[in-house]
Amino acid sequence: MARLIVFSDKDRREVDLLDQNTIGRLPKCRIRFHDRIVSNEHCHIFLDRRRGYVIRDLKSLNGTFVNGRRIDNEQVLHNGDEVIIGNSRCIFNENFPGNMVRMINDTDGRLQSYVLSKVDTTSQKKFLPEMEITDLKILRADYEKLRVAYELQREIGFQTEIDVILEQILERTFEFLNCDRGFIFTTDMKGELILRAYKLHNPKENLLVSSTLIRSIQKERIGVISSDALVDSRFNQADSIISQNIRSTLGVPILHQEDLLGIMIIDSLVSANAYSEKDLHLLTNIANQTAQFMKNSQMAKKIKDDALMRERFQRLLSPNLADMVVSGELKVERGGENRQTTVLFADIRDFTAKSENMKATEVLQMLNEYFEMMVEIVFQHEGTVDKFIGDGMMVVWGAPMSHEDDPARAVRAAVEIQSALVGFNEIHQTKEKIQIGIGINTGNVVAGYIGSTRTMSYSVVGDTVNTASRLCKAAKAGQIIVSEDTFGYVQDIFEFERLEPILAKGKFRPIQVFNILGEKCLDTQI
Repeated sequence: MARLIVFSDKDRREVDLLDQNTIGRLPKCRIRFHDRIVSNEHCHIFLDRRRGYVIRDLKSLNGTFVNGRRIDNEQVLHNGDEVIIGNSRCIFNENFPGNMVRMINDTDGRLQSYVLSKVDTTSQKKFLPEMEITDLKILRADYEKLRVAYELQREIGFQTEIDVILEQILERTFEFLNCDRGFIFTTDMKGELILRAYKLHNPKENLLVSSTLIRSIQKERIGVISSDALVDSRFNQADSIISQNIRSTLGVPILHQEDLLGIMIIDSLVSANAYSEKDLHLLTNIANQTAQFMKNSQMAKKIKDDALMRERFQRLLSPNLADMVVSGELKVERGGENRQTTVLFADIRDFTAKSENMKATEVLQMLNEYFEMMVEIVFQHEGTVDKFIGDGMMVVWGAPMSHEDDPARAVRAAVEIQSALVGFNEIHQTKEKIQIGIGINTGNVVAGYIGSTRTMSYSVVGDTVNTASRLCKAAKAGQIIVSEDTFGYVQDIFEFERLEPILAKGKFRPIQVFNILGEKCLDTQI
């Protein structure tokens, strides 16, 4: 992959270039410069499939310079070019030939004239039992398949990095087959082919790839042999092949069941009729195993990503809900969505004063044990821990998963927390007992991922959240104050007392609130 090496007064850094790279001072820029003379969005480096990497100035105030010359609009970058952006000197390093490959548009239909053999890679023959083998050719072919599979597996082992895998596969392919150049294209999320790995006997060579060849393999999913383009009149129009003096080419799709994962192409520049149908079958076998390695790599990455996701969500959700999110059974939308939720805030009263006579380590240990107790109760009632705020905590019911009794779950959790706190204080026997106030409100919120591209968290926002926070601040030690909206859902379940309406910031009218005393005892007749 191409990269930009940035030299500044303080340091040196290397940035791998993607297809699109905006450079400037703004945080949203992929390559950010903390330099006053760099514009907010200074310039843009992008990959053009025909020309390679191109730099475009975005009408910056102080300009973008390539090899000492200020560019007017855009300019193609070449390996080793010096780019000046503000006070920084950059070197464009093209260590991956993404722009060495040019797709030449041949006239449709020319390919059929030089397709010598086709292989249906979706229906490979199975190995025959020993007693059924009567033809020595079949035995040799099966042995060759096993040899290639064994050699590739031994070379790759348990490697899961896909770029390393593809490079190793090309290395082994050069040992199995006579070739001067080898390329592996893989499909991106849009189904478009991109060059992912390559191997050249002559590193300075450029390559023109016939788009007709690529399209045919991609569409028909066949293996293709072309032979002796220099002397065969059937190639007199295929400029992309003749201009490179390619005498023999072999191309196969990389298939996994019905999915096209990529295309593998090798060619020989010095040998006419270099490849036979046997070679086509051999490269097909290599491509099939490549597909399996790629799928294994994807699976390993998914397992790793799922583990990270599970770890992240287990900090917010109960274990069973976290597993549902990871498995896809429960979806967490990346965009915002309106949801009906019940929001709980809990905060330790006079915590600053209580912690003045404690060591910092003791304060943190106490808080961690306190939150451990709180979160355990929240998870028992399937609430979502939104965030910790100093010595306070925000919990949500109704996002990302809703229950019909979310308000009751929230209030019941609050009652259990206040009760468990009594036992917590008895066990720890601190000089200052922990006492908390809790505020609960029910209403509509916007739920989704919030944050920057570097760090995001699932959260909810809206007036419902703000009101719950105000109620928590108004709650005295030991109180559980709920709004009228929450009270309407739980008045038949819990004992309560009506409090004087409170004035809350941002509210024109006082808020009617209720203090929850505990859950009602149901009389049982015998």
